[in-house]
Amino acid sequence: MPLEVIESTDPIASLIRFQTSSVYEMMISLHTLLKPGSRAEWASSARAKLPADFLVELEQVYGPYFKGALFFELGVDYPDQNDVPGFIRYVEAMDPATFLFYYVGRIITTDEIEQSGFTEDGLMTTLRESPYGEHCWCMQAPLDVLLADVPGFQRRLVNLWQRYWDLYFKDQVASLYPHWDQAIGDKNALLNRISGQEFYEHVTGKSALMPALPAEYPTTEIVFIPQYLMPLPVYMFYGYGNITVLFDSERTEARLAEIHRHKEQVLNIFKALSDGSRLDVLRLIAQSKSDMNGKKIAQKLNLSASAVSRHLTQLKEAGVIVEDTQDNRTITYELQMDTLKTLSEVLLEVLYH
Repeated sequence: MPLEVIESTDPIASLIRFQTSSVYEMMISLHTLLKPGSRAEWASSARAKLPADFLVELEQVYGPYFKGALFFELGVDYPDQNDVPGFIRYVEAMDPATFLFYYVGRIITTDEIEQSGFTEDGLMTTLRESPYGEHCWCMQAPLDVLLADVPGFQRRLVNLWQRYWDLYFKDQVASLYPHWDQAIGDKNALLNRISGQEFYEHVTGKSALMPALPAEYPTTEIVFIPQYLMPLPVYMFYGYGNITVLFDSERTEARLAEIHRHKEQVLNIFKALSDGSRLDVLRLIAQSKSDMNGKKIAQKLNLSASAVSRHLTQLKEAGVIVEDTQDNRTITYELQMDTLKTLSEVLLEVLYH
């Protein structure tokens, strides 16, 4: 399902379209190799299958440039987003000014780039004078190596992509389509239930559209592209009437609901463990042989029965203890080891998503 257009009278929804992209998945996956985020398991497996000298070249070519994120906009105007070899040739054939135009986020024109003399001082001055310069990550990346030989840097970049394609990525693409299609179907169903504005904010976290860049180019399309190998939930870039949103294909609505439940679980556990007396209660239960009851806890900690009852209730609601009835009379408590053992995994999931 390479392309799907949404027909709607909603002014924002009418701008939205979904698209798959092997090109962006290729660029994103190399970025993920250096910045695994939530894809640590995949990154570890992929790195084990790639030659050591390739990984060294990846670090040198991608690493200084926000681990390759500064190259993402090179794909924004390429017409066939699922033709990776064609895209590689397309970038290889760019003249230096056009290559730098995309590298700097399209915030200055190719004419301005040429007028800068392709020098670091000249280009940095031009970028600073741009009304959009403060938004350019490129000003925080080293320009000297790139500007010393722009065509040479292009060759290194496209050779890296070509080698990655031949060695590994071309065999991965077919397995990615089901993830992309599921994500598009999931988001399409959501868009049919809510407004375009609500959808845009839901996926991107932003309440307003990105500003026109340049000012005379109002937004005419918002392209949502699912990516399976994303290390983070969303990457966005915009300009010349386009807003491109690369989003994690695995962040389905069901998955987001699960993450929300995990967030509430983590918060409840941390709240339960944030009180010294409750920790003392939990320690007694952990050290007992499943025979610790409220009366014993109150006696050992010199606490009132009502205070112990409140602490036990909060620990139980957080899922760190369970109760058991002995002889149909006495309620005892036992530590839930599985909850505490998986806490770090659940917390990392919430943080990365």
